[in-house]
Amino acid sequence: MRRIVACVAIAIAATAIASPAQAQERGCFEEYLGDGRSVEVFCGDGRSDNFRAVAHCRTPLASWNDYGSIGRVYGKPSFADCDALLGPVWVEDYHVQWLGQ
Repeated sequence: MRRIVACVAIAIAATAIASPAQAQERGCFEEYLGDGRSVEVFCGDGRSDNFRAVAHCRTPLASWNDYGSIGRVYGKPSFADCDALLGPVWVEDYHVQWLGQ
């Protein structure tokens, strides 16, 4: 029982101290939403007209990438959302994937 309580306490502490990394793609800026569970990326300049935000998602036990919606330079932003069935989840970092290069 003590181990279970300790594991839950560690998971809560990891969530409390985890904050999204401040990755910055040239010509783009981001906004973290949903307590750091998702990222919305706006680009005003880039290597092509279309892009996609790729969120690096994390839980205390796993990590994966979530490919966001397709955004347009000087237009629609790209939105990537990290979802998990169990436990806390957050965006650890992100990068921009340029489409149609």
